[in-house]
Amino acid sequence: MSMMARDPGPAPTLVARFAYRHEGELARGYLEDAGIAAMLLVDDASGIEAGMTFVNPARLMVREHDAERAREVLRAAGLLED
Repeated sequence: MSMMARDPGPAPTLVARFAYRHEGELARGYLEDAGIAAMLLVDDASGIEAGMTFVNPARLMVREHDAERAREVLRAAGLLED
């Protein structure tokens, strides 16, 4: 019996980076309010080592087909520069 690999779908697309976790959380909230599914990737030891984000910033990811609309939402909210 052969096993078929599951297709995970397209990889998430990076739309913004933030030096602080709370900025990324705010941005994710704006996207979710706009109906755009988003995830925030943060390596700060669950907030214990907040300084780690200077080395490895919080990354806001969306589905590839939502990326441009997500950037528009973030620009309108003043959370993303051109």
